[in-house]
Amino acid sequence: MALQPPLETERLYLRKATPDDAHFFLALLTSKGWLDNIGDRGVYTLADAKKYLEEKILPGYQVPGQGTMLCVLKSDGTIIGNTGIYDRPGLDLKDFGFAFLEAFHGQGYAFEASVANLAYAKSHGINELLAITLPTNGPSLRLLGRLGFEREKMIRLEGDPEELVLLRRTSNTTT
Repeated sequence: MALQPPLETERLYLRKATPDDAHFFLALLTSKGWLDNIGDRGVYTLADAKKYLEEKILPGYQVPGQGTMLCVLKSDGTIIGNTGIYDRPGLDLKDFGFAFLEAFHGQGYAFEASVANLAYAKSHGINELLAITLPTNGPSLRLLGRLGFEREKMIRLEGDPEELVLLRRTSNTTT
């Protein structure tokens, strides 16, 4: 199921997830950063992570240019995070998102991976994207700004208890 060849940056490979990646998803979805900024997805065990992969991640690859791309260190093969393009209920365009394990924050990996994933999406005709985040998530807001996303308004998605910042990136963005 991996891309042939995988997307590549200076320090990372980006590839599609497989069922063998459940351990990474368990670590990510139970991390403090995920729980604080994205929310509890009911993933507490390896079995939960496998189910999450099967139901939420793998179906996303049905649309070219879309889905979760795992970010893998070239140096040792460690999966450190993900970036992706998603169909999100309540949004009229595709949603861009990213999440990295805390040990890899602040090192430029999210920017590096995001630039590659945005170029990949654009090569598949995805030219305009939205992004959402909590207004208190300063690091994500700064990264989205560096990537050319501009704040549009505050929104509340159905089933989400908190208001979110909605950002938009158009096809004329060069990053």
